[in-house]
Amino acid sequence: MGKECRRDKDLRIRHFPDNIRDLLCLLADNEDNRATIILNTCDDCVQENVEVVAVIGNLAVLRCHDKFKFVDIHCICEIIVDCETILSELLESKSECKC
Repeated sequence: MGKECRRDKDLRIRHFPDNIRDLLCLLADNEDNRATIILNTCDDCVQENVEVVAVIGNLAVLRCHDKFKFVDIHCICEIIVDCETILSELLESKSECKC
C-alpha cells in the first residue's frame, strides 16, 4: 500500500508564485527570461519558446524571434523554465523582501 499525502490548502511557500500571472511577472524581471509556454488553442496545445517581456493585467507580452506576441494568460496551460533561472529569481526576490 502506498503512502498517503496530506494536502493543506493553506500551505504556501513564501515568495513562490502560485499562479501563471505571478510566475510570468517573476520571469519578466529576470535578465535570462527564456521560457517554453504551452498555449491552449481551439484544436490542440501549442508549444512555443519565448522571452517573457512583461505582464500587463492579464496580457503576457512575449518575444518570439523578432516579433512580439500578446497572449491572454488564461490561454497558457503550462510554463517550462530552466531550474537555475527560477531558483536564482526566487532567491533574489527573497533577499529583497522586507518581511
